[in-house]
Amino acid sequence: MHIEVSCDSGMLSVANERGGCMTFSELIAVYLFLGGAAAGAYVVQATLDICNGVAQRKGRSDYRAPEFLCESTYRRVRRIVYGASLAIIAAGVVCLIADLGRPEAFYYLLIYPTGSLVSIGALALSLLCASLVASFCDATFTMGQCARRALRVIKVMGIPVAVVVMAYTGMLLKSVVAVKLWQSMWLPALFVASALSCGCAIVLLGMCACEDRRATRRWEAGLLRADMVVIVLEVVAAVFLLGDIAGASGLSAVWSILAGAQSLLFWVGFVGCALLLPLAVEGAVNITRSRTTVAATASVSTLVLVGGLCLRLVMVAAGVQPVV
Repeated sequence: MHIEVSCDSGMLSVANERGGCMTFSELIAVYLFLGGAAAGAYVVQATLDICNGVAQRKGRSDYRAPEFLCESTYRRVRRIVYGASLAIIAAGVVCLIADLGRPEAFYYLLIYPTGSLVSIGALALSLLCASLVASFCDATFTMGQCARRALRVIKVMGIPVAVVVMAYTGMLLKSVVAVKLWQSMWLPALFVASALSCGCAIVLLGMCACEDRRATRRWEAGLLRADMVVIVLEVVAAVFLLGDIAGASGLSAVWSILAGAQSLLFWVGFVGCALLLPLAVEGAVNITRSRTTVAATASVSTLVLVGGLCLRLVMVAAGVQPVV
């Protein structure tokens, strides 16, 4: 089978002799970031909610003791995180629709689903939006017990959907078989780890918006430790990904990322902002058991988000140039 890869005006087109074609614009990197970040934030916050509910049913106060996180502060964090995630995923859907070129294309993907990754991704995005709406309503409005239970069931069901969205953002690139740069299974793994780290960052930013710092410090400490673990997993996935690229595509592909046109975004944007600086700050906080300020927490969280976007920009841009 003959495969042709062409690049015109920032567009990546992959076509075969059967006439099939997949085109990626610059918006795809933004969509991959927004979809992954929103899904990661949902997984992190929904998991915290479930742990809190389990602790309450067992009569424990580990997760929401009054002296650490009162009900009003807890609801405020949930409203901010779920509301922000809903806005982020909506922006990601807009980017996806714009990249498809026809607004009705997204509608047809839902009405007439197929086994393609694009169709699966569109369905997963729609289900995640529904789960975010349910979670936001649960955190915002006062409802009856039956309604709250129904919303919580939807929230739990949304966690595996969010995991699918995180993995899909990497599998979408991997499905383009003409680009050897994207064929490693470590690419989806790296995107999932990055999405979880971005999710921790969004939740931490939501806590920074709360006035009562005493109420959020314990949760922040736990999230910083969790983010450290996820960042280490990112480092492992990135190393293995570069190794796979070097083995399958040649050193030229690795060179373009490490020392070529994408090196600045990779080293400063991804390695510096998403890995080294957050890992250094979070490690220092956990080793010294010191308390972080709002500015420090917000800065680290923002760096993680910037690094997550830079990672997608690097991988998409590096794939625009065909690797031979």
